[in-house]
Amino acid sequence: MRLLDRTAKLRVGIAADLAGAAPGTGHGTVWRSVLGELRSIPSLRLVTRGRADVWLSSATSAPPGGGPLVVQVHEVGWHDAVLRSFLAPRFAEHMEALTADALAAASLVITPSEASRAQVIDAYAWAPDRVRAIPHGVDHHRFRPGLSGGQDRIGAPYVLFVGVLHPRKNLVAVRAAMHGLVADGMPQVLVAVANSPPDRAEPTDLESQLQLDEMPGRVRLLRRVSDRGLAVLMAGADAFCLPSFFEGFGLPAVEAMACGAPVIVSNRGALPEVVGAAGLIIDTDPPAVEEGLRRVL
Repeated sequence: MRLLDRTAKLRVGIAADLAGAAPGTGHGTVWRSVLGELRSIPSLRLVTRGRADVWLSSATSAPPGGGPLVVQVHEVGWHDAVLRSFLAPRFAEHMEALTADALAAASLVITPSEASRAQVIDAYAWAPDRVRAIPHGVDHHRFRPGLSGGQDRIGAPYVLFVGVLHPRKNLVAVRAAMHGLVADGMPQVLVAVANSPPDRAEPTDLESQLQLDEMPGRVRLLRRVSDRGLAVLMAGADAFCLPSFFEGFGLPAVEAMACGAPVIVSNRGALPEVVGAAGLIIDTDPPAVEEGLRRVL
C-alpha cells in the first residue's frame, strides 16, 4: 500500500509573465501581491515551467499547457457595446481573442467582483458554479490613515483622481465638476495620478482637455507615482473621485478608503459593490459629479 507523502508540496504553476509583473499598475500590484502571499504558504511551491498540479493564469497571459488551469479574468468589457466604444478597435479584438483562448483552456474562472462574474457568465455562457468572485485586498501596511505630506507636496487642498488616462475613467467629468467648484471660490485643485492607457498612444487629447486655460494652475497631472507616494496623496486628499463608466474592481477606491479619504465613485460596474456604504455613489454625468464633490467638500 502506498503511503501518502505529507511532506509533498502542491505545485502551483504560474504563467511566466505574471512572475515579473511590473509595479505601478493595478495588474502589477495585484499579481505581485498574490504571488507574494502564495510563496508564504509552506504547503505550496510555485513553478513557472515543468510539471504543476494546477496552473494559475490571467486572461491576458499565454495559458500554459497541461494540467488543470484556473484563469483570473478582471473583466470582459469589450462584450458591452457602451464599454467597447471607449476602446481602440484593435485592442478590443486582441483582448477578446486572448480571453477566449484562456477561457477555452480553463477549468475554473475567478473574477474580482460579482459585476465581472456576471459579465463572464453572460458573455461566454459559463456555468455559474465554475466562475467564482474573489475580491482583491489592500496592503494596510502601506495604505493607512494618518500619512502626512500630501498637501505639502501639492501646495494646496486637493481632490484626487487615480487611474489610467483613458476616456472610460471619465476624468473629463471630474475636470468639468472642478471647474464649477473653482468658479464658486472653492480652494481645491485637481490632482490626477494618471499613467498612459495600454490601448492607445500617448493620450495628448485628454491631457489637453484636462489642462485647459479656464483653470490655470488648478490641475496637476502626476505620472509614475510610487505606492508610498500614492498612499501619502490619498491620505491627504479632501476627496477621492473615480466616476468611471465601468470598473471590474476599482482598486484605487479601496486604497483611498484604507487611507481614510472620503470616496466618491460612480454607480457603474463593481464600484457600488466594492465601496458599499463607505462612500458616496453618484451618476457619471458632470453635474452629478459636481454635486457629489460639493456634498463631500
